[in-house]
Formats: sequence, structure tokens, C-alpha cells
Amino acid sequence: MSKTVLVVDDHPLFRKALVGLVEESGAGASVLAAASAEEGLQRVRESTVDLILLDLGLPGAASADAIALFRRACSADIVVVSASEHRQEIAAATRAGASMVVSKSVSMDTLKEIVQRALEGAVSEQKWIRPAGSLSLTEESGHGLTTRQQEIAALLMNGYSNKEIGMRLGLAEITVKTHLTAIFRLLGVVNRTQAVVAIRRLGIAYGAAEGSPVAGSP
Repeated sequence: MSKTVLVVDDHPLFRKALVGLVEESGAGASVLAAASAEEGLQRVRESTVDLILLDLGLPGAASADAIALFRRACSADIVVVSASEHRQEIAAATRAGASMVVSKSVSMDTLKEIVQRALEGAVSEQKWIRPAGSLSLTEESGHGLTTRQQEIAALLMNGYSNKEIGMRLGLAEITVKTHLTAIFRLLGVVNRTQAVVAIRRLGIAYGAAEGSPVAGSP
């Protein structure tokens, strides 16, 4: 039986891209689209929806409030697709009923795979999926590390140099060094090797970073 996906995003180009992604996913799902939570709720009242791809930064009802409205209106799985980097906002989204939060900066291939898994009912754990790796939202909040520090720690564990980390995250190399100094202080270590050992010992599961080191970088 064909499933129905509702895409709710106020950005016309990204909304169109998500609709196309679902149509090309090979799942045979039909797609509805809306530019606001209010419009999306009207679609839910008109049709049976199995999966909702929802932006957090909508006009009108937004963030956790929008998720709560959809959760009360239907039983569809809700996957948030958002540009937000704020851990508290992400955690609030999952508390409100989101099955998963996916960064808008992940590759379209990654997003397509997530949609396919969600339509198959294979989303079993609340996670925040980002280019730097997935972070379980049922875990401790990073052992005191900020979101940016967690991203840098993930790349550090995968062997990236300060220059490569800066290039991947759009940061100046001196900014990366500043973050690493703060990470070392929080972990009680003095160098990169000790930091990796400490992160593994603490069991902070940041996942593997996407891609490989930038070619030509030291």
C-alpha cells in the first residue's frame, strides 16, 4: 500500500527539493507539500499521512509547538529537517514527538536514505544527524561540550587536522585551535592523542564523519 509523505517547509526551493527527493526515493510514496504548520495541518485533516518532513523555522507555529500540533493531529512519524545547531532546540523537538532531527547541511543521498528508512519503519532511536556524525539524543548532552565542540571532537576522532576541520566546518584554523583548547580543558588532557583516548573512554558516541580528509591537506 502506497504511503503518503507531507513536506512542511517555508523555503520554496528546499521544499521543492524535498518533494523531489521523496519522489525519487524508490519507495513509491505520494507527496504533499505545505509552507507552514497551519497549511500542513490542513493537509493532515484532508489525507492520511504516514511521514512528515518538518522544518523548525516556520512562520506562525514553529519548533516544538508545531511538532506538538502535528503529534496531536495524527500518528505519522515526524522527521525534523532543520538548519538549527542549537542542542536545546533539537532536544525540545524530540521531547515534543519528533522521531529524528536531520541537519539541512547533510548530503541529499544521506537524506534520501533517512526518508527510505523512515518509510520502512526503521527509525528506532531518536538521533540528531549532522555532517559531523550522528548523535544519540537519549545520551548525556556531550559531557559538557557545546554542539560545535562535539562536531570538532567527531572530526578529531576521525584523524582530521585543524586545517581540515576548519575547512569542513567553515571555521578559521585559529578558531578550531581555540575550540580544541576548550575541549582539552573539559576532558582534562593536554594533546590530541589524549583527547581521543578520553573521548573513547567516556563512551561519547559521535559517529563517523561523512567523507574523507580533504585532498591535498597536510
